[in-house]
Amino acid sequence: MAQLLRGLGVSPGVAIGSAYLLHVDPLPVVPTPIPPERVGREIEVFHAAREAARTELRQLRNRVSAVLGDHYAEILEAQMLILDDPGLIADTEQTIKVGRVSVRWALKQVVEQLTRHFDAMGSDYLREREGDVSDVHRRLQRLLRGGVTLHEEMPEGRWIIVAHSVVPSDAVTLAGKGVVGLATDVGGRTSHTAILAQALSVPAVAGLHDFSQRVRPGDQLVVDGGAGEIHLLPGPEELQRAENRRRAWIAVERRAQDAERDLPTRTRDGVEVAVRANIEFPGELDHAHGFGAQGIGLYRSEYLFLSHAPQLPSEDVHYRTYRAIAESVAPQPAVIRTLDLGGEKYFHEVLDRDEPNPVLGLRAVRLCLQRPDIFLPQLRGLLRAATSRNLRIMLPMVTNPDEIRAVRRLIAREAEQLEASGTAVRADVPVGIMIEVPGAAASADILAREADFFSLGTNDLIQYALAVDRGNESVSYLYQPLHPGVLRMLKFVVDSAAERGIPLSVCGEMAADVDAVPLLVGLGVRELSVQPRAIAGLRQLIRDLDSASAAREAEQTLRGLFDAPVSQEVERG
Repeated sequence: MAQLLRGLGVSPGVAIGSAYLLHVDPLPVVPTPIPPERVGREIEVFHAAREAARTELRQLRNRVSAVLGDHYAEILEAQMLILDDPGLIADTEQTIKVGRVSVRWALKQVVEQLTRHFDAMGSDYLREREGDVSDVHRRLQRLLRGGVTLHEEMPEGRWIIVAHSVVPSDAVTLAGKGVVGLATDVGGRTSHTAILAQALSVPAVAGLHDFSQRVRPGDQLVVDGGAGEIHLLPGPEELQRAENRRRAWIAVERRAQDAERDLPTRTRDGVEVAVRANIEFPGELDHAHGFGAQGIGLYRSEYLFLSHAPQLPSEDVHYRTYRAIAESVAPQPAVIRTLDLGGEKYFHEVLDRDEPNPVLGLRAVRLCLQRPDIFLPQLRGLLRAATSRNLRIMLPMVTNPDEIRAVRRLIAREAEQLEASGTAVRADVPVGIMIEVPGAAASADILAREADFFSLGTNDLIQYALAVDRGNESVSYLYQPLHPGVLRMLKFVVDSAAERGIPLSVCGEMAADVDAVPLLVGLGVRELSVQPRAIAGLRQLIRDLDSASAAREAEQTLRGLFDAPVSQEVERG
């Protein structure tokens, strides 16, 4: 029977295929006693499986590097470290010796105990590591039972991968092997699954709760990553509609690859609106170029840190990464956001303590100003990379002018030291800020005196302003980008930037929202930055707009904000 399920669209596009259940072990691990004389042999088998897993991870790392670049590939180094973890090795060996059980059962017991410990800690960092440990465990169990790699087992066809979660190694292993879409019980827009699915142009929906338990292998599915919907066992009419949507989406992407992408992105009445790309890692630069991005409006540098964990990236690593990005898009700008570490975005151990409310705690620019060991190598790398390049520094989570001034003092000091050592730098590199906190939006006129540019991070701004977690299905209906309070904040920020004469861009998902873009252009926004695959549709949308009409409609909208009756959806809240 046909079913429609709604989740969170994390990678756009439409895919039609058959369900392939990932990480379903047909041979469950059961307690298997062994005689004393076999204990040594079981331990040898354990270490042989570890070595085979290490070889697989090295090969996979090379594949990831070829697709996405070296920095993201180095995330897999974390799994190699888990393979060599002394505690995991010692506990597994001890369980084999004392319990006289098979290596598969011993490993399962040790990993389950470790997972229970992670769950008890309640840390975002540990939950991230739990996923890596689980991935290593699955790999070892497959090798211990004599299994081959997943892509060798998968038959030819068009497959929708269904899983509780998908780790980076899964997504890349499956790329190009007949996989056309992903559907997972858990995950969000910043998850590994979302990042890789977008980079590999695979439609994906996450947050489907128990979907992996409800679907059967081979069930026909439609994944609509734009709408965040899954159609299970669709009928003929829905299949035809899905096929039409799929072809339309492909046509949009192909259109972005032809000569049209080089046309100026101007409204019908001649107002130019720059469309730039948001990227997570350098490997996405090719996609950004392919879709006609006019520079990089947001490079999230935390993934550079993630790729080197548990170490911190060196000054030279920062320099080489940012230089390559800036050179790739020259003469267009490359906006590098300094580390937005904290909350769910990095590793617990960097903070050396638990955060009771990490999203509102020591993160982003607050943390960087307190941790020079983290921040100064990044600043020095940025100053070096900005030489003779159109590179801009953007500070996240700014709430008051003192934070901008403090960073400028650090920049001046580090530039002076680098120049004294004979290193070329650009001391006057533009320094802008993210406007993503209501307090920053309300004081935008003050912050504009200190910042060289603004970037509106509408995702966080809307959630903070409305106290709504859009990933929480109980309140997600209250996440309203066109809420009167949000629009008033946007208007004030845009006007404050214009009065001071500094550039302003919008880099949140609102920048690609077909309902919001005309309003943003009408308010005076002239720079938008979106994930690469959204660029083609956005450019066409802008060319279809008349900015004068958009301005009049925006003015009418602002005047009549509270004239409309309260919706029934809000009333039910």
